[in-house]
Amino acid sequence: MQSHTFTRSRGVPIYMNGSVSHQRLYDRLSEPSTSRQLPRSISLAPTGQRGSNRREREHVDNSLPSTFIPRFHDESAVRRMTYRQIPGTDIRISKIGFGAAAIGGMFGNVEDSITKIVETAIKQGINYIDTGYWYSQSRSESILGKALSKIPRKSYYISTKVGRFELDYARTFDFRADKILESLTNSLKRLQLTYIDICYVQIHDADFAPNESIVLYETLQALEMAKSSGKIRHIGLTGYPLGKLVHIIDCSSTKIDFVMTYCKGTLNNNALGQFTAWFQTHNIAIINSGALCWGLLTEKGPPPWHPASDEIREACLAATTYCSSKNISISKLALDYALNFPNIICCLVGMDSVQQVMDNLELANYTKITDVEQRVRDRIMRRYLDRLENAGWEGVDVAQYWKKLKKLGLTALATHRHSSVESLASTLNGFSLYSSNSSSELRTPRRRRPF
Repeated sequence: MQSHTFTRSRGVPIYMNGSVSHQRLYDRLSEPSTSRQLPRSISLAPTGQRGSNRREREHVDNSLPSTFIPRFHDESAVRRMTYRQIPGTDIRISKIGFGAAAIGGMFGNVEDSITKIVETAIKQGINYIDTGYWYSQSRSESILGKALSKIPRKSYYISTKVGRFELDYARTFDFRADKILESLTNSLKRLQLTYIDICYVQIHDADFAPNESIVLYETLQALEMAKSSGKIRHIGLTGYPLGKLVHIIDCSSTKIDFVMTYCKGTLNNNALGQFTAWFQTHNIAIINSGALCWGLLTEKGPPPWHPASDEIREACLAATTYCSSKNISISKLALDYALNFPNIICCLVGMDSVQQVMDNLELANYTKITDVEQRVRDRIMRRYLDRLENAGWEGVDVAQYWKKLKKLGLTALATHRHSSVESLASTLNGFSLYSSNSSSELRTPRRRRPF
């Protein structure tokens, strides 16, 4: 088999980096800004119909997204960015989005000016920002609100999340309508905005049955009220178990416009590919996130509390070691894979420095991985990652994970009262136990001796 495709056990065909059918037809129809047939500076209108002044030319230039603002954006950078149309809407979102968990300190200290980080990302063509109360318990929203106060509102789309709140296990999830509307109102205040483009319901708990009817008949109904009142424009769902998201959408009378998934469109787990056709059939835009799989696909490695099994850890470590022996960054290979995952609208990437913003944009817009890097990625997928068969941490024994956490000294959180490993691990992720350097993770690592 070729590693640019899923194995039989890993789903449906996927084509990367110029392979046949690199993007589906609807991508091609909805991405005029990525055309390689004509230089983007050349107007397609007949000569006599071209605008006689700059303002008229800008008005008829459909290659630019509606978020483009002359003399604010770097126009050349915006023209190089790929924008994808959201089905049934007038929204076109950049292929790479700004994940704001990092600027809230969720993964360590941020050394650069946060205003400068956010401003650089938006001026360079990123027009989608994601945040949420859960990211450092409102800190991400508050910091982001201050930064965005200096940036034109028209220049970006923004999403936040409701349904998951405190680190305390007893108050982690609350899907009641009044709590949802209260949370949304407070998010608007922290972000200093009058409306939010997308509001996601966080559905992360594997033992979801007790909350299912509340989500269907309270949470989503409350968000419909918020949509009718103009506080939000679109409703979405986010979570780790993709089957759970499909089930909720299938049972809901509320129109779901977006789904956000994490760690399921990655080198080691591309299970998202089995669901993209279903989401597309229902006109639901897919946001991919967790490209580095909580550190599994980095040179630094995962945090000690990571819920992945030993088998997954060992396979990812072997792949990382092999890449390092070739002086290639596995993080770069992983991010390129997630950015170009077929049939997604956008890939969210956390960025905590201006340099990281520029490096990520370089990979997304200007350079593709080299032939050598492609061959190395093919090799690590065949040798190490395909054999995992998309193994994740759904259904992992909570009691065993609890024992592991106790050995790590995390007794306050190592409790069987968490109903799933995924829920507990995500809670731990909120404690900023794993700090990453503010410098870019895409730089070529130092050569290591293979084990």
